[in-house]
Amino acid sequence: MLRGHYLPGLIAGFSGGLAATAVNLVLILLFNVSNLRFIDFAGVFIFGYPPETLGENLLSFFAFLVFSTTLGVLFTYLTAIPPGPYLLLKAVHFGMGVWFFSYALTLLFKIPELARISLASALTNLVAAAAYGLVLGLVLRFLTRKTAAPNQE
Repeated sequence: MLRGHYLPGLIAGFSGGLAATAVNLVLILLFNVSNLRFIDFAGVFIFGYPPETLGENLLSFFAFLVFSTTLGVLFTYLTAIPPGPYLLLKAVHFGMGVWFFSYALTLLFKIPELARISLASALTNLVAAAAYGLVLGLVLRFLTRKTAAPNQE
């Protein structure tokens, strides 16, 4: 059913994106740790400014999920199916690497809306990126084990 890389990566990346958004929003909205959400990055790339209206927030959230899903597919092509040892460590490392490169790109291209990022925002997004990687790895491991198990329906 889930043979190959594409579909498991799609599902795992989407799940990781949802988890990262949840962690990001919980840290920001409930604990008031920082103010820079993942969807703010997506909004700046789409609109040129952070999303303000409900429609802009929804489109930014959708764009972030598409990006997360694409990264999930990329991760599955970079790793073996079935995954080898240390899958969760690789996935968390991948998520944190994406966080680093996302921040580096905003500096490289001198995006003014993302020029000054507080320590709290950077740490909040790093934790959410690690959560993305962890859920990505957990879902991918689950899907590959489920597919490898004999069908008992």
